[in-house]
Amino acid sequence: MSDPYYPDQPVEPAPKRSLWGKIRRIIWDDIQDPEERAFVRRLDCGLMTIAMLGYFVKYLSQANIANAYASGMKEDLNFKGNEYNTLLTMFTVGYVIGQFPGTLATVRISPSIWLPTCEVVWTALVMCCAAAKNVHTLYGLRFIIGLLEASAYPGMLWVLGSWYGPAELGKRVVMFQATSSVGTMFSGYLQAAVHSGLNGKGGLMGWQYLMLMDGVICMPIAIAGYFLIPDIPTKPNPRARWYLREQDIKIAIARMERYKRAPTKGFTLDIFKKTMTSWVPWTFFIPYTCFVVGLGSYAYMNLWLKATPPWKGDVTAINVIPTGGYALSIVMSLVYAWSSDALGTRWPIMFIGGFPPLIGNIILSVWPAKNSTKFAGFFLNFTATPIGAIMLAWVNEIMASSGEARAITIGFLNTAAYTINAWAPNLIFPASQAPHYKAGYKVTTAFFAIWIISIPIILVMLRTWSIPKYEQDEETDGSEGKVVEDEKNSSENDRLPDLESSLAKSAMVGGVDGRATGAQ
Repeated sequence: MSDPYYPDQPVEPAPKRSLWGKIRRIIWDDIQDPEERAFVRRLDCGLMTIAMLGYFVKYLSQANIANAYASGMKEDLNFKGNEYNTLLTMFTVGYVIGQFPGTLATVRISPSIWLPTCEVVWTALVMCCAAAKNVHTLYGLRFIIGLLEASAYPGMLWVLGSWYGPAELGKRVVMFQATSSVGTMFSGYLQAAVHSGLNGKGGLMGWQYLMLMDGVICMPIAIAGYFLIPDIPTKPNPRARWYLREQDIKIAIARMERYKRAPTKGFTLDIFKKTMTSWVPWTFFIPYTCFVVGLGSYAYMNLWLKATPPWKGDVTAINVIPTGGYALSIVMSLVYAWSSDALGTRWPIMFIGGFPPLIGNIILSVWPAKNSTKFAGFFLNFTATPIGAIMLAWVNEIMASSGEARAITIGFLNTAAYTINAWAPNLIFPASQAPHYKAGYKVTTAFFAIWIISIPIILVMLRTWSIPKYEQDEETDGSEGKVVEDEKNSSENDRLPDLESSLAKSAMVGGVDGRATGAQ
C-alpha cells in the first residue's frame, strides 16, 4: 500500500475505526490521515466560511423585501392590488434568466472572480432600493438583483462538490443551505431593531434603514470572496494560497481522483447533449420544482400575522415570530445532514423529510379556526428547507464523472424550477386574498405529495436506466468493481460500514459505471 499523496512511500494500513470514531465522523469528520485532516479543516475555515457567509447575505437581501413590506414600505410607496406579487415576480424572473448562464460563467470564468463580482454589484443595488420613490423603481432594481444573485447558490454548490468527498459533502451542503434561514432570521431581527430605533430619524423610514444596513453588512463579505473562494483543485485561486498550501492542493487533487470526481475540461456540445438527453436532469426536475414552489408556503406567515389580532399592527412581533420557524429549519438541517451521512445514502432522508411539510400544508389548506393549529402548520412547513439541498448533493454525486455535467445539471434544475416559481405564486398565493388563500395551500400539499412519490421512482430509474458516460469514464471502468468489492469486504468485517466507502460506492455505482446495480 502506498501513500496517495506520496506514491513512492509505503504506509501502514489505516487502523480500524472505533465506534466513537464513526460517531464523530457522522457528526462532522473523523479523517485518519493527519495531513488530510488538516487540509479539510483549512478548507472549512476558508471555503465553508465564505460559502455560508455568501449565502447568508443572499437571503438577507431577499428577506428584506418581505420584512420591509410588512414594516411600512407598503404604505410609503402606495402598493396596490397584487403589486407585491409582481415585485416578487420581477426578482424571480431575473433569477431565472441568470441561473443557467450564471452557473456556466462560474465554471468558465472563475468562481473567485464571478461570484464575488456579482455579489458586490447586487449589494450596491440593494442599498439603492432605499432611495426608491415608487414601486416601479423597485421592479427594475429587484430584477437586476435577481439576475446577479442567480449564480450564488448553484455556483457555490458546484465549488463545494469540487473539493469535498461523499462523506463530507452532505453535511456541508445542508449547512450551506441552512444559512438561508439564518439570513432570513437576522433580517427579521434587524428590521425590528431599526424600526424601533431609527424609524423616522434623518428623514428615513425603518425599511429604508434596513436596505442600507444590508449593504453595510454584505459588502465586506462580498469583497472577501475574492480571497477565500479557492476555485477548483486543478485550477486553484492564487489569492487563496494564504490558507491553502501547495501540499493541500496535491491532497485535494488526489482526493478527487479517489472519489472519481472529474475535473473540468471545457464545455463541449457533446457533453451538453449527453447530459440534457439523459433521464437525470428531467427526472429530478419534477420533485425539485415541487420543492421550490412548495417551499414558499411558509413565506406568507408574516402576512397572516399582519392581518390577525393580537399581532396586527405590532411590527416587532410580525418580524420576530417567524424567526422561530427558521430556527427550527436550522435544527432540522443538522438532523437531516447527520442522518443522511449516518445511513450512507441520501434518498431515505429526502423521502421522510417530505412528510412534515406535507402535513403542514394539509393543516393550512383546511385553515383551522385555532391560531395555535395554524402556527403548527406554518412551522411544519419550515422543516422542508434542507431536503432540497440533500437532493442537489445527490445529483452532484450521480454526475461526478464530469465537472461540466455537474454544472449543467445543477444549473438546469435551478433554472427550470425557478421558471415555474416565477409565475406560480401569483396564481396560487395572490396578495389580494391574503392571508387566507383559496387554493394556495391545497396546491402546495399536492406538490409535496409529488415530491414523496418521486423519490422511489428515481431509485428505480437509478437501478435500471443508464447514466451518461463521458470521456474520463473510460479511465475508471476497471476501478468500480474494486470499490464495490472493498466495501463488501469491509461490511463483512465491520457491522457499521465505513461512511466514506459507503457513500463513495453509492456515488460510483449510481454515476460512473453507466448503470446503477447496487443499493443506493
